[in-house]
Amino acid sequence: MTYSFFPHTGDIGVTVHARSLELLFADAASALTDTITDHSVVVASESVSVELSATAVDLLLVDWLNDLIYRFETAELLVARVDISVMEHAGEWTVRGSARGERLDPARHPIRTLVKAATYHALEVIRSGDEWRATFVLDV
Repeated sequence: MTYSFFPHTGDIGVTVHARSLELLFADAASALTDTITDHSVVVASESVSVELSATAVDLLLVDWLNDLIYRFETAELLVARVDISVMEHAGEWTVRGSARGERLDPARHPIRTLVKAATYHALEVIRSGDEWRATFVLDV
């Protein structure tokens, strides 16, 4: 996993570095889970399908994270790993695939911080050479 957290007033900032957009989105999901609880103890025992589209890759990343937050809020799903593709076609970006994880078990998944939403504040997704980098802020 190639993500790090940075201080942000009242919220949590995240920077992700990856060699592909798929890995970038996967590591962003891992950072989200690691914000909520210890990602290393979450088991990939159930799978949910995901398909989202947006007009820009940075907006797609926010939609992706907010979809995972929604799934945690409504079904207590913690994401362990993802199997996705991220592609652009005719000016529209799409993420499609599955997120694997398990339901919250308070005995095994102590809550670190509850996340309200991924925000547009400080949002950036850029490609530099062979690497993608994303910066985003989680509202807690």
